[in-house]
Parts: sequence; structure tokens; C-alpha cells
Amino acid sequence: MRQWPIRARIALLSAVVVALAIVLASVFAWTATRATLLRQIDSSLGDRLVIRGTIDEDGKRVTAFSESLTERMCEDPPILPPDLAAEDAPVPQVQLVKGDGTTCLLGKQKRLVEPNAEERAVAESGNGEVVRDTTTDEGTRVRVLTKPVEPGLAAQSVRSLEEVDATLRSLAGLLGLASLLGVLFAAFAGMLLARYLVGPIERLTAAAEYVAATDDLDVPLDVERAEGSRDEVTRLSAAFHAMMTRLAGSRRRQQQLVADAGHELRTPVTSLRTNVEWLMRLDDSGRPLPPEQRRRVAQAVLGQVEELADLVTELSHMARGNGDAGDDVAPGPVQVDEVVLRAVERAQRRDPSRRFDLDLEPHQITGDPAALERAVVNLLDNALKFSDGPVSVVVRDDEVYAADRGPGLSDAEAALAFERFWRAETDRELPGSGLGLAIVAEVAARHGGTPFFRAREGGGSEVGIRFSERH
Repeated sequence: MRQWPIRARIALLSAVVVALAIVLASVFAWTATRATLLRQIDSSLGDRLVIRGTIDEDGKRVTAFSESLTERMCEDPPILPPDLAAEDAPVPQVQLVKGDGTTCLLGKQKRLVEPNAEERAVAESGNGEVVRDTTTDEGTRVRVLTKPVEPGLAAQSVRSLEEVDATLRSLAGLLGLASLLGVLFAAFAGMLLARYLVGPIERLTAAAEYVAATDDLDVPLDVERAEGSRDEVTRLSAAFHAMMTRLAGSRRRQQQLVADAGHELRTPVTSLRTNVEWLMRLDDSGRPLPPEQRRRVAQAVLGQVEELADLVTELSHMARGNGDAGDDVAPGPVQVDEVVLRAVERAQRRDPSRRFDLDLEPHQITGDPAALERAVVNLLDNALKFSDGPVSVVVRDDEVYAADRGPGLSDAEAALAFERFWRAETDRELPGSGLGLAIVAEVAARHGGTPFFRAREGGGSEVGIRFSERH
């Protein structure tokens, strides 16, 4: 079964809720009006029956029952009281009921209604009061009030309900029309509300379908309402826009990384191919190289292979840490000085002849110890590459850095030092992938820090990371 769109469901739900509210209000209004009208009818019925009262009390036409009046009303023919003796005098709808169920009529009236068992019991006992709705012999709906006059006799006042029924029918028609108009208005308002609420969701759906169909992450989204509103739909739009922006940025960085890696790999691969083809041509021509020269070529090829291996290693670390997510490692407390000691031990094993001067203060941050150790190793490799003397390693004042005694860089070059695959013109012949300091910058960003490259007093450079907070 095909499910309705969410916009139609919101409109239908709004219409149903408003319809229920209008129907309940209409029923309440109709019931309250009917109860009020019936109370007024009952009051008028009671005014007609003044037991042992007087005539024309408070200016109202009433019928006062006394023993003499009831005796005369039940005579055959009945004797009218003075206020009803005139030909044009109005005859109130009143009759007497005896305990045996027979009725005595006032004036020239016909029997109004047939007393029921409950009304006969009131007449017989002379106690109680009964109000009921019934129908006359002519089919007219009436309301009947029965009051006792004395034991064995009760008086009944009867009034037609035609006016009440007509009023209630008119009211029901008006309330029905109002309900219909209210439901139509609610459906229209529900459609407008659904359009307002579902519009952003439909735009998000269209954007997601566009991305799925085209693989294009640069999808413009209207999130202007996010500036002054924090409702759920606006937050969803802003979050989707931020997600798409970050995904697009991550893809651009990946594409740039692949392009840069392809450019950097081209040189060592070309050099390897040239050397290997040269050796093969010499062997095929029957003029092989002397052993010493062949050894030097083999060493050059081995160096190029090692350079390729280093480049692949750096690329794998860069790709694994590329973007905003980083490695899938939960951050935890990291003792920076201990991480630096482990990195120095690794560097020392690579070059046992070099000396490291350590100045380490205890410092703790929250992060990934493996990634941080990799960054420090890259700092040490960079320092060893450009310095023949000892390398100073310092952890102090929220900073960790390696200081070399090399030629240093100009301010313009220092600003580019942390770019991927960037190397100074004078360093093109040195081994390296150009990714070491880029990885340092990436690890620094993941730990809320910033990389720096500055001149060292007495010559050389200080390259490291400055952390933004202490834990």
C-alpha cells in the first residue's frame, strides 16, 4: 500500500484534529443550549401551577389550585374560575390527574396527554414531581410537568416543544455549517503549515537524491533561517549543509593529495626505470659495467626504492589522518614528555652517532599518543636532515619542538614549510617525501594546536607544535 506524502499527512492530521475540536465544541454548545431552553420551559411550566396560590401573582397568568377549584374542575361540566370565564380568555395547558389515572380538564380543553404510571403514582401519593417529554395524540412533542395537589390528585402543565425543536434544528444547521467551514479552513491551513515545515525537508531530500545520482557534493542549500532560528528542521538543514561542506572539502583534499602524490612519485619511478633499463641495455650489449660501478648504480637504485618506501609510508599516514575524522582512536590523556622520549629512542636507533639534547618538562594533553609520536619523529627526522651537529628537543610552555643548526629558511619559505610535498629549492636533492611536516601540521590540528617554524638563536631553526590548552 502506497504511503501518503508527509505533507498530505500533516494537512490531513491538522484537518482531523480541528474537525474533532469543532465537533466537540458544537456538541457542547448544542447540548448547553438545549439544557438552557428546557430549564426555561420547566420554569414556565412551574409558573402555571401555583398550588394553593393566588391569581395574577407578580403579573403572571397562573392557575391557583384550591380544594374548591379542583372540585369544580372535576365536575361535569367543569366550572371555570373567574379569570378564565371570558370567551377570549387564554386557556393554559393544564389538566388534573386522579389516582386512578382519570383526568379533569380546565375549560374546553381536550385531554392533553395520557398520564403514565409514574405520574399516576404522584397523584395517588400526593408526593414527588415528574418532568418528561412525550407526544400528544395529534403527534405534537410536548413537555409535561406533574405536581401533587393533594393525596389522590395531581396537576399537570403541558407545553409544546416545537419552538425549542425548531431553535435546536437551526442551531444544529449553523453549527454544522461552521464545522464544515472550519474543517475546510483547517485543511487549507494544514497544507500551508505542511508546506512551511516540510519544504526544507523536501529540499534536503532533493539535495541528497542529487548527490546520490551525480556524486557532486557541491550542493547549495538555503539555510538563512538558521541565523535566527533553532528549530529542529533548521538545525537539520544547517547540519546537512555543514556535512556536505566538510565532505566536499575532504574530497578536494583527497584529490589534491592524489594529484600531489602522483607528481612526487613520477620522479623516483622514472629514475628507477632509467637506471634499470640502462643496466639491462648494457647487459644485452655484452658490455656490463665494472663491479664497482655496478655496485654504485645498485646503491642508487636501492636509495630510490627506499625513497619510494618512505613516500608510500608518509602517504599512508597522511591518507589515514586526512580530513577531520582522523584515526579511529578514542582520545585520552597523553603525557607529551614521555611521547617525546619514545620518539627520540626511535630516532637514536636510526642514527646512533647523533646526539640529542633533551629539555623536557612534564606536560599532558588529550589526544592520540601514536599520532603525536609520529609527528615528533617527523620533527626529529627534519632536524637530523638539515643539521650535522646535535639536535635539541624541548618540551616547555605548551610547546614541543626540535632545534637544528642548519641553514634555516626565509620568512616566505617558512610560511610554506608545512604544505604537502613542498621543499626548498636548495633541498631538492636531499632524501624525503615532502610530507613529514605536513603530517606534523595535520596532527597539530587534530590536537587543537598549531605548527610553527622559527629561527633559532645562533643559527638554525626551531620546528614544532604549540598546544592551545593544558589538561
